[in-house]
Amino acid sequence: MQERLLIVDDEIDMLEGLRRLLSYEMKNLVVLTSSGGHEALRLIRQASVDLILLDVRMPGMGGLELLEAILKEDPWFTVIMMTAYGSIEQAVDAMKRGAYDFITKPFDKEVLLRTLKKGMERNRLIRENLNLRRRVCDEGGFQGLVGQSQPLRRLFDSIQAIA
Repeated sequence: MQERLLIVDDEIDMLEGLRRLLSYEMKNLVVLTSSGGHEALRLIRQASVDLILLDVRMPGMGGLELLEAILKEDPWFTVIMMTAYGSIEQAVDAMKRGAYDFITKPFDKEVLLRTLKKGMERNRLIRENLNLRRRVCDEGGFQGLVGQSQPLRRLFDSIQAIA
């Protein structure tokens, strides 16, 4: 199954360089690019995206503003922020606002690849968890189990708490 990464950066050379590198290094990855915040939101609404690599500084809608808009669309999105002007305060702020991780330009190729792979894994686990929760709720949770005794009710409560 191919996973989809959206890279959002106002530097066209950066977008193309990352697209080439990641398409070569991660064969099962479809790389989408956007040079601005509004275009990125449109892409997110149109296409299924598994991970977003987002530049902090962009004209118009900045990266932190876009991060908040993305998480309003889906609070479970995995977003990795990137910047050439990184500081600890900026990274902490991005994480508090809901970013999964924060990396600085210029990238060390191995660090970038490892960070993206961890982000993809996080996304898979979150989506799988949400899907399982949805299935449990849709099936009523205890289909096929019969009984109303107090010990059985406690068992059902324990099962629900663990789920």
